[in-house]
Amino acid sequence: MGPKTFQQIREQFFIMSESDSVVSTARSRNMHAGGGGDRFMPPEELAMQSLTKQLLKSRLFRGIYLERCFVEQVGGYRDVIALQCSERDLEKQLLSSAAQLQIFYQRFVPNMWVGITKGNIGNYKHIPHPAQLDTCVWTELNDLAFGEYWFSIKTLRFRTQEVQLKLKMVRAVEPETLATPRNTLSLKRVSPSRVAAITAGDRAETADANAADIVPEDQMPTIGLADFATVLQQWRQSVITTIYEFMANDVNKRNIMGTIRFLGLLIFSIISGAAVALRFMGIFAVRFLFEISRFTHTATPIVFKLIEFFNKIVGAFFILLTMIWKDLVVNRGGSVPRPPLEASKRFKSLTYENTESQRRSSRYGSSNYQ
Repeated sequence: MGPKTFQQIREQFFIMSESDSVVSTARSRNMHAGGGGDRFMPPEELAMQSLTKQLLKSRLFRGIYLERCFVEQVGGYRDVIALQCSERDLEKQLLSSAAQLQIFYQRFVPNMWVGITKGNIGNYKHIPHPAQLDTCVWTELNDLAFGEYWFSIKTLRFRTQEVQLKLKMVRAVEPETLATPRNTLSLKRVSPSRVAAITAGDRAETADANAADIVPEDQMPTIGLADFATVLQQWRQSVITTIYEFMANDVNKRNIMGTIRFLGLLIFSIISGAAVALRFMGIFAVRFLFEISRFTHTATPIVFKLIEFFNKIVGAFFILLTMIWKDLVVNRGGSVPRPPLEASKRFKSLTYENTESQRRSSRYGSSNYQ
């Protein structure tokens, strides 16, 4: 994100309601005047902090740890790290962010100290050097010797009177590449015994620092309700920050119009698709019923013939079983010869005479039939 984009974001924040800004400023002044608790942060300030963190977080750069200086505005010492000469892009980004933060905090904290400077400032006199830039980062480091290192920006700390970059030392640069105005001694001039003595001293100091950091188990701090309240407060602050980031980054006129357009097209597509599907289902239902009626009309005789065929098969099978049962059960003892039926004496027998020739007409009595 370049300086122009950052300028546009800042202008977008300044377009917010003037009444909310006045109320927030008055509330913050009242809290400062009362002297109790942290300063109330308006939504635009939280959004600005979040955007600045996203802009600079996790940036890797090469810097030279020069010295430790006292800063009057914060009332404490800060470590001065000059950028290496190859970090031109990061220098432009840091200076642009620092200028925007200074302009933004003029309404809330006029004497805000931003830990990004260029050249001389206050009691600090920057000595130009070909291996470094004029831009310096003012931060707090833990037990780090003067020299050149690779640093990573962990996050930004927004305190009451200070904006500080939290840095993490990644690794030290090789000794052959050390070229700083504060360390002009060459390694060739130092004897091997001197180097061994310095290394042993550094190791002893590191061991003493580690031993001092070890806390006995009986002195470990206990976790109470206040710690849970702090965690809940931090969680609430993170949720609010996330909401402000979403409102600041995603909720704008372009996204709203795009969402409305997408929803309109989606609803129109659903309605048109439903109409086409309903029409297709109607046509399909009519054709399906027509084909079903034709199939029923054609298949009914065939089904009846099949039913009749199977009925005959089953009937014949049962008749066969009946005949077998009759032969095996009824006629098991053998067939008894029945006596012939005698003519009943009560009825006289009838004798029929052949009268066919007598019934024929005279025309059939020609020589053709004789």
